[in-house]
Amino acid sequence: MGSIAFVRWILGWVNFQIRPRRKGACERFLNLCARQGVALWRIGRSEEFFTAAIAVGRYEDLRPIARKAGVRLKSGKRYGLPFLWKRVSSRKGILAGMVVFAVTLHIFSMYVWSVQVTGNTSIPSDQILTEAKNLGLSPGALKSRLEYQELQRRLMIAFPDVSWLSVNTQGCMIEIALEERIKHPEAENQEKISNLKASASGQIIKLEVTGGALQVKVGDAVVKGQLLVSGIAEDATGGTRTMRSSGKVIAETEKSLVAEIPIKQTVQRPTGKQIVRRSVRIFGLELPLSLTGRPQGEYQKKSQRVTLKGKTGDLPISLYTETWSEQTNEEITLTEAQAEEQARAKIEELKQQEWKDIKILSSNLSGKMEGDVYRMTLYCQCEENIALESEILFKP
Repeated sequence: MGSIAFVRWILGWVNFQIRPRRKGACERFLNLCARQGVALWRIGRSEEFFTAAIAVGRYEDLRPIARKAGVRLKSGKRYGLPFLWKRVSSRKGILAGMVVFAVTLHIFSMYVWSVQVTGNTSIPSDQILTEAKNLGLSPGALKSRLEYQELQRRLMIAFPDVSWLSVNTQGCMIEIALEERIKHPEAENQEKISNLKASASGQIIKLEVTGGALQVKVGDAVVKGQLLVSGIAEDATGGTRTMRSSGKVIAETEKSLVAEIPIKQTVQRPTGKQIVRRSVRIFGLELPLSLTGRPQGEYQKKSQRVTLKGKTGDLPISLYTETWSEQTNEEITLTEAQAEEQARAKIEELKQQEWKDIKILSSNLSGKMEGDVYRMTLYCQCEENIALESEILFKP
């Protein structure tokens, strides 16, 4: 049925009315059309007349049949390609638009619209896309210039943890499909000979040693650099044997952090003046949308690039916006409360950086003004692993 409807649309067809001159004339007209092989469809009936549709080329064949049956025919709306073309051909702008659209669509189909990475787990997609871009594969690249086999080879070299990789084309989208190697844990180097030494002074509260000869016991006080576990021990026969020392030595230690905040500071404050610059990138070509140049003076820049997305990923069209905010330098003098707040924030930052694996048992925080500087000190009683491996090197 679909193919018949399509053929009718290609050839064109017309709706018409069948108006009777005498009783029963419409039925006689339909019977005569059927006997003579004239195909009608969409046959309908109202109180005054019948309606039907016929191929536009057969409409004139109905006139002798209408006279014989005693009916009058009145043509109605016409449908199909011939009538559509007649309407469109009289409007040159539409034809020109169709041509431009077809040419534009063809040109755009020659370029890469998006690049996707699939199959990766530990290797970030951004790293793979950046390397692919360095090799010439990115949204906006001309597909005819891409050498897919060479791209696959060079990407495999760039990422040795990939077991196989394929660059596939799906229309205007390029897919980098890969599979990473299964990493087997490396066998621990048992031939290494080492000691465990104290990384800080403290009192031992727990021992979890799995290799080496213990030199201390729980409750001992040790100093930084002291030998905790030896990699050289005597055997039952009085000889010596070497080994790799391993394990944890948990001790209570004392630690401190210091933060100094100057009372007089130079800060930048926005004046409220802003300059916005925009540009659009289409297939790698950057087109400015603003005529404003880069401002001179003290400005703070914030930038944002928004990439259009389609069903298959990022499109090669993006909008870039730069916002420049004018700044002015201002000399300020902190109050003691403001300096204390900054010092606390700095202490917390130092704790995150330097004491990641340390458990704090108790702490004492104190601060005071010392001339033009606010000084804050944190004293802590801590619990940490002080075992630090030190390799024993033998001279040949």
